[in-house]
Amino acid sequence: MRTLSIVIPAYNEEQFIATLLDRILAVPTEASGFAKELIVVDDGSRDRTAAIAAGYPGVKVFTQVPNQGKGKAVRRGIAEATGDFILIQDADLEYDPSDYPALLSALSRADSVYGSRTLGQARLQGFTLFPGRHPEQKFGPWLAGVLLTLWTALLYGRWITDTLTAYKLYPAKVMKSMTLLTSGFETDHEITAKLIRQGLRIAEVPIAYIPRSAEEGKKIKASDGLIAVWTLLRFRF
Repeated sequence: MRTLSIVIPAYNEEQFIATLLDRILAVPTEASGFAKELIVVDDGSRDRTAAIAAGYPGVKVFTQVPNQGKGKAVRRGIAEATGDFILIQDADLEYDPSDYPALLSALSRADSVYGSRTLGQARLQGFTLFPGRHPEQKFGPWLAGVLLTLWTALLYGRWITDTLTAYKLYPAKVMKSMTLLTSGFETDHEITAKLIRQGLRIAEVPIAYIPRSAEEGKKIKASDGLIAVWTLLRFRF
């Protein structure tokens, strides 16, 4: 049986981490042919995130002090992973681990799989004025996602409906051979750029999504959108 390494970058997520781990452990990935390896990378949290995660038998917890950025935490998780595939999982509850089987099943037609919130909402809502936008998602983040889809298509000739998704499933061998240079949220886009340039097939599957606000702990900012635009351009050439 192959192993799925689930990398969870976490920063001050004591409110959610236990519920998240319970949900992940309840997903029967074994039915899809994958055992689970859970890796929590605590990125300099000032709360009990690491202590709570360490209380779960079999969950590997690594700490980075001080806070070094989500990308750096993802890179640490990739380095520590021993599985055949690596899935990035945000530590909050915006994304539903029950979508794991759909992500894993798509490996039959691709090298890497992205969970698309855009496709998930389109499946639920059908045609709307703002296609793929969750009713609780602010207009700015939705528009940023649309613009990054267009920018990626322009630069790389690949149509990815949700480049900003936090559900990305990668082949471990490819990721471990990849030299990553970024440290923040833009690491997602660096990886996307390098996967495309290596000729890997990327499939998208619809996923569920419940957006949270900055008041509820969401950390990505408007400036990260501009950094994403630059990152995709930077790694194009």
